[in-house]
Order: sequence, then C-alpha cells, then structure tokens
Amino acid sequence: MAGVKKNIIRKILRNKISKWINSIEDPEVRKIAEENTIVAGGAICSLLEGSSPNDYDLYFKTKEATLTIASYYAKKFIELRQKEGKLTERHYKPVVKTITRKNIRGEIEERVVVWIQSSGVVSEDEESNYEYFETMPEEYTEDFIESLISTDIDEDDPVQMAQELLKDKKQKKPIYRPVFITENAISLSDHIQLVIRFFGEPDKIHDNYDYVHAMNYYDYDQNILGLKQEAVEAILSKTLIYKGSLYPIASLFRIRKFINRGWRITAGQMLKIVMQLNKVDLTDKEILQEQLIGVDQAYMIQLLKAIQSTDDAQKIDATYIIQLIDSIFEEI
Repeated sequence: MAGVKKNIIRKILRNKISKWINSIEDPEVRKIAEENTIVAGGAICSLLEGSSPNDYDLYFKTKEATLTIASYYAKKFIELRQKEGKLTERHYKPVVKTITRKNIRGEIEERVVVWIQSSGVVSEDEESNYEYFETMPEEYTEDFIESLISTDIDEDDPVQMAQELLKDKKQKKPIYRPVFITENAISLSDHIQLVIRFFGEPDKIHDNYDYVHAMNYYDYDQNILGLKQEAVEAILSKTLIYKGSLYPIASLFRIRKFINRGWRITAGQMLKIVMQLNKVDLTDKEILQEQLIGVDQAYMIQLLKAIQSTDDAQKIDATYIIQLIDSIFEEI
C-alpha cells in the first residue's frame, strides 16, 4: 500500500486525538490534554508506510500534565471496576506517584509511575490475565497485549463504526477506557496508549528512543507534524538504525518484530546494542528489574516476580538469571 501524504497524516492524527480528548469527562484534565499531547513512535511510521497503526503512543510535555492524566485514568480504572462489581479488597489498585530513580546513564530522573502492589500490572479482566501470564508460552503474550488495544475496525467505514458503537452501547463499555496498566504506560481501548515513562518536548522524548525511524512526532496543540529526514529515510529503506536507549534489552527484543515485518539491521547496528549492553550491570537487582520492565512488564512478569522475591543478600549473576529463564520460559 502506498504511503500517506503529510497533510493527510496530520488530519488522521488530529481526528484520532480529538476523539480521545473529547472522551475525557473532567474539563480541567481535558484542557491539559489539549495543550500537552504529543504523538510519537510507531503510529506515524505505520502511516508513512501506508498501513494502519496498531496503536497511538501519546506523550505529554510536562511532568504535571503526565501526573494529572495518569491519575485521571487510574481513578477511572478503579471506578469502572467498582461499577462492574469486580473490585474487592484482594484486587490490586493502581496508584500514581512521582519517584526519583537512577537510569543506566547514571542520571537521576524524576519519574511518574503507576505503582501496583505486588503484581506490576493490572487489566480490565484481571483474574483471567494473571492466569494467562502464568500459563501461556511467551510468544502468545504479545498477541494478547495487542488484542487489548487493537481491533479490526476501519474508522473511515461508517458502517463498521456504527456497528462497533452499537456493540459498545449494548455492552455499556465506554470508549477510551483504561484496560491495561503497567508502571510505564496506561493502555486504553480504541488504540490509545498513554506513555508516562518519559515526558517533555519532542526532542527530549526522542532522546530516549532506540531506533531512528520512530523519531517523528505530532504536536496536537500546535497541529504540527514533524518529520525528520533521517527517520523518513530509515522508513523508506526499512532499516533499523540504533541511536542508543535507556532500555537496550528491549531494543534487542524488538529486532525480532521488525525482521518479521521485512525490516533489516546491519551487524554494525547490532554491535552498537551489544556494546551498550556490555556497560549495563545486570547483576544489580534494581537495574535488571528496570531493564525487564522496559521490555514489557506483562511479558516478563514471572521473571520480575522471581527477582523481586530474592533475598537482598542473594547474588544476582548470569548463572542465576539463566536458571530462572529456563525454569520460567523453557518448561512451559
């Protein structure tokens, strides 16, 4: 399929984000979203390629905006589950807070996180999800997570949209409702993911990105679609160009997905990832947990739980981690 022109991409993004913003019931939160929302990542890449985005990653310009919007949806998640009678004392409740944490560059960051006691993730269908993550092979987990935030509905088809809205009305489930929450992000229904791991202007957000092709952006308040030449060239050639990341393990895992989609990566680019990984002390329990959360907190939930349960005095070395991986993933 041919790629989409710049002005059309801008219209698509504006329409999508406007629908999400209009679904926010609190007028103050709605205004903050209008003034601070940035789209970045894979959605713009998909549109430039001429394909439909699986989801839209939204970032926010300030810590205050990130905290406000994340708190709104954590509260909304609890309200919806209470309304459905699915929230009891034994269920985990998301709490949004700010923390400071050292990243792999040695920098002390002020972060907005969603804290979920013990579990690390919560979802709309909590009980079945826990069972799923504990029993299913790892390759199925990606499909499961995608199913939470993706549908086959063509938003430009009025018949399909009418049918979907009618289905939601019958099920009494609101659009853009929070369905899956991790420390770093809140996934909403209808293809929206609120990324709270990073905040700031586009250049600051992109400073934390791993691959060049994702470094385009759309600023909703300014209605500006920023396309970078290096990013567009990477998309046209379907080439992964690594620029460094706070989560090199996640970058390594992501290569599989891109290769399956017909992208390529040179040995030199892979070596850059390996060289950065070589500088990361994965025997440090806190660093290892942070890196695994970067891969996908749901994807690595059993391994995270195993690491969290280890005694502080216990040595976390390569042999121990390999044993954990074998016991968790290879025996399923």
